[in-house]
Amino acid sequence: MDSGTVTPIATATNTAGKPIDLGRGPGQIAITPNGKTVYVVNRQSGTVTPIATATNTPGKPIKLGRSADQIAITPDGKTAYVLAMFPGTLTPIATATNTPGKPINVGRIPRAIAITP
Repeated sequence: MDSGTVTPIATATNTAGKPIDLGRGPGQIAITPNGKTVYVVNRQSGTVTPIATATNTPGKPIKLGRSADQIAITPDGKTAYVLAMFPGTLTPIATATNTPGKPINVGRIPRAIAITP
């Protein structure tokens, strides 16, 4: 199966940029509060790809395992949380290092994630 892409849009001109190659099945996207990094969940490859917005350059995919689906970033931008339906976990990622932490069991087939200030 081929990799998916994300296409950046210059909102000032409504112009599409060059598509960015990612893992398989890109889906949910979250942006750090400072706007410097975009995180894209690649459902079929079980990874999250960080993208530097200044250069539209993807970083090394962060391996999480199967069923990575939803993502949310804390208001301080220090942690991204990725929800996996199977096995029902929430994995924190330290955005400073793009390192995943220990998955948190959240129950069977979780569907969504939200973070409050």
